Amino acid sequence: MINEPKYPVSHEDRNLACQEEVDGPLQIILDQANTHGWGTIETISAMEEVLKNMRIAYAEHPDPAEEMDEIDPHPSGDPDPSNDWPGANP
Repeated sequence: MINEPKYPVSHEDRNLACQEEVDGPLQIILDQANTHGWGTIETISAMEEVLKNMRIAYAEHPDPAEEMDEIDPHPSGDPDPSNDWPGANP
């Protein structure tokens, strides 16, 4: 779990605090990869590549969620299929 920031954006320790927060979840990913047969270095290298690609994608589209708000998720007019089970709607 990642906690909320302890410091405002301008605080000199904010970056370090963020690193501390993401370290645990990254260690969990690394442990899971190791458990399933992936090597530590190859997993770290893969994580670095994924993060690099995320940085590039973010630079091109800083907030993709905003774009999704503008796009009709069901252009054909079909209802959301996740609501097809009884009790999904009041």
